Amino acid sequence: MYSTGVYAVLVTPLNSDGTVDHAGLTTNVEFLATSECGALVALGSEGEFYALTDAERRAVVETTVSALRGRKPLVVGVAHPSTREAVALAQHAEAVGADATMATPPYYVKTDEAGLYDYFRTLAEATRIPLFVYNSPGRVVVNLSPTFLARAMRELDLGGVKQASGEITELADLLHADLSHGRMVIGGAESSIWPALAIGAEANTATAASALPEVFTALFEHARRGELAAGADLYRRLGPLRAAYRLAGGQAAVVKHLCERRGLAGGGVRHPGRISPEAALRLADAAYDDLKGYVP
Repeated sequence: MYSTGVYAVLVTPLNSDGTVDHAGLTTNVEFLATSECGALVALGSEGEFYALTDAERRAVVETTVSALRGRKPLVVGVAHPSTREAVALAQHAEAVGADATMATPPYYVKTDEAGLYDYFRTLAEATRIPLFVYNSPGRVVVNLSPTFLARAMRELDLGGVKQASGEITELADLLHADLSHGRMVIGGAESSIWPALAIGAEANTATAASALPEVFTALFEHARRGELAAGADLYRRLGPLRAAYRLAGGQAAVVKHLCERRGLAGGGVRHPGRISPEAALRLADAAYDDLKGYVP
């Protein structure tokens, strides 16, 4: 799989009783299937995979694949503290039709670089579809160095790396590294999407692209065309949304609110996630209203 552009991270819509809203998920996937996004990501961090059972995770993947019908590449998050369970989730994703998998280092478990390398090697060898290593130290308290990631991309059968370290220099180091042909370095933080695209990332994930794909694909096009002033201005206009995420302590609840404004499915969040404070939702609404020129 090799797809540039914006990778829309799907939220997992919930019914009022907290169960997964599969009908709503189908609606959201159908909406994104006809967008300009380069790919979709199911069960990323803001898909609340950590709050779902493994059976629910499998069901979400099956619904997403069924609704997408191959119209966009689909990356499925399979992060798990157990290597055995991560492999099982990856093999299920491959069996039902996903195009790639994605995994953070195993959370909670303390291991060294050799153990981490073995974890990703095992996952990469478990399927015939590409694996993206997801570096998210803010989530798992382990930062995979550019040296480690470059080695993994040279030696393992990876699709690439989703780099969300929070340090733009670490992303730049990977972009400038000597990597195996076909490996992708994807910007992994929506908050730094414009700096990542401006320095050459071929793709970047964005949860809010689930509700506002036009805005984020416009950012990508500004970068691709070298329209730096226009891109910087659009990124500035997304400032209230980034502030909303900080107030809410995450993106899922805020983006679900934006999805509902767009006529899509959202719902609540699973504990231990929490509902966004009203101040965060007001900031999200301000961003949405300011960006209406991009939204039909």
